[in-house]
Amino acid sequence: MKPLNHPLIPLTFLSELATEENYIYPMNSVRMQQGIKHMLKNIITLCCLLLLWFFSDAILANNDLANEALEETANADEKAYTSLWLESPDGTEKYVTEALSTKVTMSVSGPILRAKVKQTFRNPSQKWLEGVYSFPLPEQAAVDQLRMIVADRIVEGQIKEKQAAKLSYEKARANGQRTSLLSQHRSNIFSTSVANIGPKEEITVEFEYQQVLDFRDQQYNLRFPMVTTPQYTPPRSHLDKDFVETINLSRSLSDRPGNPVSLSLDLKPGFPIELPSSISHPISVKQLGEEHFNINLNGSAELSNRDFILSWKLKASSKPMVSILREDVAGESYGLMMVMPPQASPDEIQTIPRELIWVLDVSGSMQGESIEQARSAMLKALSRLRSEDYFNIIYFNTNASKFFPNSRAGNVDNLNLARQKILKLEANGGTDMRPALAMALDQNNNTERLRQVIFVTDGAVSNEAELFSEIKHNLGASRLFTIGIGSAPNSYFMRKAALAGRGIFTYISQPQEVNSKIDRLLRKLEMPALIDLGFDLNDPTVSVLPQVLPDVYLGEPVYIAFKANNFPLYAELTGRLNGTLSSLRLPLEKSLPHEGIAIEWARRKITELVERHQEADSESKPTIREEALELALAHHQVSKFTSLVAVDQLPERAGGLLNRIRIPANAPKGSVNQLTSSRQGIRLAQTATNLPFHVMLGTTLLCLSIVLWSIWFLLIKKKQRSQSWHHA
Repeated sequence: MKPLNHPLIPLTFLSELATEENYIYPMNSVRMQQGIKHMLKNIITLCCLLLLWFFSDAILANNDLANEALEETANADEKAYTSLWLESPDGTEKYVTEALSTKVTMSVSGPILRAKVKQTFRNPSQKWLEGVYSFPLPEQAAVDQLRMIVADRIVEGQIKEKQAAKLSYEKARANGQRTSLLSQHRSNIFSTSVANIGPKEEITVEFEYQQVLDFRDQQYNLRFPMVTTPQYTPPRSHLDKDFVETINLSRSLSDRPGNPVSLSLDLKPGFPIELPSSISHPISVKQLGEEHFNINLNGSAELSNRDFILSWKLKASSKPMVSILREDVAGESYGLMMVMPPQASPDEIQTIPRELIWVLDVSGSMQGESIEQARSAMLKALSRLRSEDYFNIIYFNTNASKFFPNSRAGNVDNLNLARQKILKLEANGGTDMRPALAMALDQNNNTERLRQVIFVTDGAVSNEAELFSEIKHNLGASRLFTIGIGSAPNSYFMRKAALAGRGIFTYISQPQEVNSKIDRLLRKLEMPALIDLGFDLNDPTVSVLPQVLPDVYLGEPVYIAFKANNFPLYAELTGRLNGTLSSLRLPLEKSLPHEGIAIEWARRKITELVERHQEADSESKPTIREEALELALAHHQVSKFTSLVAVDQLPERAGGLLNRIRIPANAPKGSVNQLTSSRQGIRLAQTATNLPFHVMLGTTLLCLSIVLWSIWFLLIKKKQRSQSWHHA
């Protein structure tokens, strides 16, 4: 019998050989069908693998959390107030360390704060352990000192390039040396690792930072964050190669609180002030002189679930005694100026038509006290609208919507309708802020009105860079103002978003603050701002920061830092107020010497370089990174590119590697809907998890797989029917 695939055999002959049991197709048809079959098989296999990956990512994570939760529940009776969880090298045993002390010591001189944070921990086990913990700091903090104290030895931290510091830490850890590493995880989130804590041993980690305090409305404000609100990450952010994952690790409300913090402050403002006060914590205040106070917070674990806020106000008859500070370091002069520009008097104000767009966060992290404060703020804001003003309200969680298709006049009917809608809003879902921000900045219906966008949120997002880019490219003639709601808002986002939006930020941490702070903000919005600011030191070689000065509103100062080879003799500030050009000449001969000015200029410069690095193209990034790295190393500051590492030269432990474990923080005050420890090991706010996205994507892929399988199945059936028809 001749082979069927012989090239000389005609197709008619092949068809004659075909029987019902052995039908023969033309080769081109066979190959096409085989190709389609293989392609469909590959597509279905790929979809199944993707489906398995997405589901396993969520399920395995929750399984790990559940296992941790069971271990926590089993040891619940043994828990004291804790700050550090440690794990043995083999991972089979967990221990709780008692925080013997978590003490913050601060000193304030003029506008500059210097803080020392000291935490001492004890290892109760008989094994060598390692701990890792993360903590928030003020967004303006410059961290520049680290010490590790073991018994009577003090090990000073060294500043190194970030990867080099990590390698030094890992090498010392493997060699059995006690070591600690302090790194910047995100812009206002830092993490510390401590390795080789010996049996029954105490180790103290101490770090220092500097901060320039906020001054507005004749009042200084100090904010020390103790916890962070768990942050939501939109799924698209994971595709960004520069994205840094958040650390959302907090106790459940059903757990006993931990991390007790005590705080002492030596306050020397440099001018007469009224008695300092705190709206967040009970404090004791002792006056040591007319311009000297001592403040103490005897912290308990129950009170370390919110930001510590302290304020002191100038006496009515006094003005800041210090407005120009100077420091000379290594032959270079550094200056810091706080200037209160001229303000318009009420008689000079020309009423201009306005359009106010309020953007309200109704995501899961706003549940509890935060959403109540937000509703109160919105209702108060509506009561201040003028009849000639136009307004609209956008609300968002995972999705964004608005009350009206277009902005409406502030008449009685529209205001009453808006009030009814506000009272019906509930907090749930994720915090996807970009769609709401894009909707608020959309100026397709552009008018001659002054457009003011007011964002009311806790800022519980991790995609800040994406949002800043949205503001930068779409702000136009609008102005963006942020209102931070809750006991622990993301102040880094609030401040920088307002700065990018040429507006100002406001914090509302307590319900009783709503009326006064919203009133104050709306008064500022009704008054003309000082715009188009310019600053001239008559020396082109001087490095001035910020390079672009913000708009200045009623009661707000402008801070300017600069570095010069020779300290300037005068400065000139120019701007446009209520349509009129104005200028202010400032003599600098009476500048006062003050420590820390060089640190502040370096912090601002490093921040500017990091922002430029984020937006630069691939060719420019290495040069900008090198400049930022060199500056951070020279000024001994922790940054995106540098870390502090301390290594004890005496090895104490031999053999074995240590596992690391994250330390849970307290849930922010006012949080609700937290799961109990028996159900969830890492307690996250509802807004902080991407599980709904994984479930949705997994379900979509599953449906797609079914559709593709159905198509493949129908093709097979079609083939069989074709065979049957042909034979018939």
